[in-house]
Amino acid sequence: MLHTQGIFDLRRMSGVIVFLPIILILLAFTSCVRANEAPVVSNVQAAQRTDDSGLVDITFDLFDTDGDAMTLQLFLSEDGGATFPVECLSVTPPPGSSFTSGSNRSLIWDARTDHPNHQGSYQVRVQADDLQGTPPPVGFVLISASSFWMGAQDGEDDAQSDEYPRHQVTLTRAFHLQATEVTNQQYADMAQWAYDIGYCAVTSNNDSLIDTLDGSMDELLDLNDGDCEISFSSGHFTVDSGKEDHPVKEVTWYGAAAYCDWLSLQTGLFRAYDHGNWQCNGGDPYGASGYRLPTEAEWEYACRAGTDTPFSTGDCLEAGTEANYNGNGPYSGCPSGPYEEWTMPVSSYPANDWGLYDMHGNLYEWCNDWYDSDYYDSSQGSDPPGPDRRLYRVERGGSWGYFAWRCRSADRVPSDPSSCHRSIGFRPARTAE
Repeated sequence: MLHTQGIFDLRRMSGVIVFLPIILILLAFTSCVRANEAPVVSNVQAAQRTDDSGLVDITFDLFDTDGDAMTLQLFLSEDGGATFPVECLSVTPPPGSSFTSGSNRSLIWDARTDHPNHQGSYQVRVQADDLQGTPPPVGFVLISASSFWMGAQDGEDDAQSDEYPRHQVTLTRAFHLQATEVTNQQYADMAQWAYDIGYCAVTSNNDSLIDTLDGSMDELLDLNDGDCEISFSSGHFTVDSGKEDHPVKEVTWYGAAAYCDWLSLQTGLFRAYDHGNWQCNGGDPYGASGYRLPTEAEWEYACRAGTDTPFSTGDCLEAGTEANYNGNGPYSGCPSGPYEEWTMPVSSYPANDWGLYDMHGNLYEWCNDWYDSDYYDSSQGSDPPGPDRRLYRVERGGSWGYFAWRCRSADRVPSDPSSCHRSIGFRPARTAE
């Protein structure tokens, strides 16, 4: 990885942050999996606008021999280039956005928002990634490592106290996330595989799927509930006709974590969870080699997909065209819409900009973290693992029966990990190697 840094002066003048023109050369990544040419960035120029806005225009030429799409990030050094710990987050298009080869590509950096009242001499590094390091598993999307603002914006309508303070989080490792919520058919097929091997069992009256790993007897799936669309009889799991592609529900947090472990075991990976205490990789979920539930930070980062609005769709979330939720309760200032009154097949609505479906609505999704309403007051800035053991786990994303405000990117909900509900599902994650 070759790079150079552009040096520029940053000073205050009449309340405006002023940048002298700079030349930057971007850092390029090469593939670890197949022969892959690194992106080439050239002719980079940057200059602050003179309209008192504090905006910095950055232009450059971008080329990738393989024709790969690329993402860009902008970093700032305050120690003469020894380290570049500060990512510039207030960038348009936002970090994680897709770029293709071409001349006169551009970024706009809001320096006043990111670094108010700063002055001195700085160095900048702009980083390009063609995302060819680790191909995602089938049905998964690769989410690049980056930083983002976690939590609700000040004054966001219907924001709750546990969504504050808004804080910067850096995810230092890329990860794979299933593009859709796990479906009934996926869960039934995996449960059948695990049942046949002996990793789980069904109670004598066929009303509950029970864990058997590490001496656990936790309930994984409530087969007896009328809202469950998976049944068990004569040693076989079946899915209600027409519900194969609907997201699985009535699954406990343990059932979601167990599914991730079954997926790991089936593909020859070490499982992430100790079923005796349900700790993920000894308390370091990001270091787990197998599949797991996404951390709360990973989930919100993926849900936002580079946005900073209440929803990845903007200030409104349209029921019927953008997400499945109770359209009788639209978000503040937004139009009402239809109410389906049940789940819809996964990917019935458009994916967000990072290729993820139903991050808003359809079903709430279990996250790896324990829930603490005050966790944001002390959460670590890089790779937050969530608090130590608490009473509840986190669920995110809203559901088919809830109003729009519950589907916001920042909304957090605590739930008993042993609870089964018709409004909760999940999707697996895995740290990219």
